[in-house]
Amino acid sequence: MEGTGACGINCLTCRLFTEGQCSPCGSGLSEQANRKLVAQLRLLGGVCPILNCAVERRVEYCLRDCDKFPCPHFQGGPYPFSEGYLQMQARRRGLPEQEEERPKSQIH
Repeated sequence: MEGTGACGINCLTCRLFTEGQCSPCGSGLSEQANRKLVAQLRLLGGVCPILNCAVERRVEYCLRDCDKFPCPHFQGGPYPFSEGYLQMQARRRGLPEQEEERPKSQIH
């Protein structure tokens, strides 16, 4: 799914991408994701916890492939999904309610 990040956002539809301010993250299995993490660390001083986790766990797309979705990386916000959306996903997947375990996001 070219242009779709591990988090599920299609970067090709984002204004930051169309204006040349950002590049797609790629799936958690892509070389593009590794390059994005290196660039984030260099430019922002930290990495996206969602992309980093997907790469480390070798998960292509969190929503489709990760048995822990929705996890604290998503719940810790502030993006990419609303709390209501994450609750709906957890409910439909039959997952237990998540405690208020909100990790500090590394970049925003």
